Amino acid sequence: MANKKTMQLPFLFIGIIGVLLMIYSVRILIKSSKNKQVAEFNLDSETKLIQLNSTGLYSLCFLGAGFVDNKGKFNAELKSENGDIIKLNKTFPNFPFTQNGERGLEYWKFEISKKGKYILTFKNLTDLIAKESMLIS
Repeated sequence: MANKKTMQLPFLFIGIIGVLLMIYSVRILIKSSKNKQVAEFNLDSETKLIQLNSTGLYSLCFLGAGFVDNKGKFNAELKSENGDIIKLNKTFPNFPFTQNGERGLEYWKFEISKKGKYILTFKNLTDLIAKESMLIS
């Protein structure tokens, strides 16, 4: 017969993982409640002008998509008016959210240290695949 303590260890481990997942979920819920939309635009051209009125952490998201895939060299670049390049960090995992009943997916994060106008340039838009679901059907 196995020792009671060795039988309890897997259950203790599962309990700790459950608590950690709950904490992570609450953090995501709090984060999503603080998000505000700054700009919305269609991906019909490669260059967009965005006005950011405060400093801080921002993210680029795809609204209407629950799945985004890069099948080639799709990329984005963000520059300030004076030409400084802002580093865009891909989010992993991509954070899904719902805004006004529409699904969305966070794709990049970046931090702004100066408010003002920024130029967002998309490269190789045809290599981007954005769908409501990752399922083939």
